[in-house]
Amino acid sequence: MTPPTQELTTADVEAYTSGRLAATDPQTQRILDAALGAVRREAGWHVCPVRTDTLTLDGPSGWGGKRVLSLPTLNIVTITSITNAGNPVDLSTVVQSAQVGWLIKLTTGRWSNDWSSIVITLDHGFPPDEAADWREAVLTMIDDFTSIMVTGRPDSDLASKQVDDVVYKWGTVQGLPGAPPILEKYWLPNRGFA
Repeated sequence: MTPPTQELTTADVEAYTSGRLAATDPQTQRILDAALGAVRREAGWHVCPVRTDTLTLDGPSGWGGKRVLSLPTLNIVTITSITNAGNPVDLSTVVQSAQVGWLIKLTTGRWSNDWSSIVITLDHGFPPDEAADWREAVLTMIDDFTSIMVTGRPDSDLASKQVDDVVYKWGTVQGLPGAPPILEKYWLPNRGFA
């Protein structure tokens, strides 16, 4: 098996669906984009792959004595630069929590408590091998959803069924079929609020 690419691709979708969804079909890209958009909105961040972002954050509102800042990520790889109220921060004064991967602390000074006052450039996210279950859940979601579109809902999803005067009623479709238990572990706590 070849190692996964950084971002999920239509080739990954084609391989996962055994060719049912062709990599060259523009609809496959549309479905993949929609699925990634849905899971990333639920998670509150991009999750995978590792990428460089510049984040503009509101200052903390008193939590942790204004020395602790919660970042909208679960996996900080490297922090490149930080400005706090327009002033550059010496990165040697920033410590990342060993237990909680999205918290950083200033060892000297305080974070500004103003809105949009902290700008951080960092590499964050999980590499494909560390987020293999997340990638699998996205592909499962695509496969399940497109199977339902083609074959219809299975009888096991029926909430009621009446034969005479034909009434079939299915329960609601899950927003992320088959994937929620796996995806939930990648959700940001407090949805990115400091």
